[in-house]
Amino acid sequence: MEITKKDVELAAKLAKMRVSEQEAAVYQAQLEALFKWVAELSAVNTDAVQLTNVNHCAHLRADEAFSDLSRAAELRTAFDEEQDGYAKVKKVL
Repeated sequence: MEITKKDVELAAKLAKMRVSEQEAAVYQAQLEALFKWVAELSAVNTDAVQLTNVNHCAHLRADEAFSDLSRAAELRTAFDEEQDGYAKVKKVL
């Protein structure tokens, strides 16, 4: 599958990213390589392969809250700033 510069620009727009011309060229090459790899994987005949090691209960795990206040306090010391008892990190967007 051929990825065009326009495809990269659209993907960047949907991801709310700004990409330079140089970055777009790099992403275009990476996406083309990715889709080429997926096409190679799709070409492999897996009809005779039986599914093994399936965990049918993985989605049934109880979602339990875990709280270790001493560990949380220790982790917050790794950050430069703290606000309202939480580690303050740089704004991403």
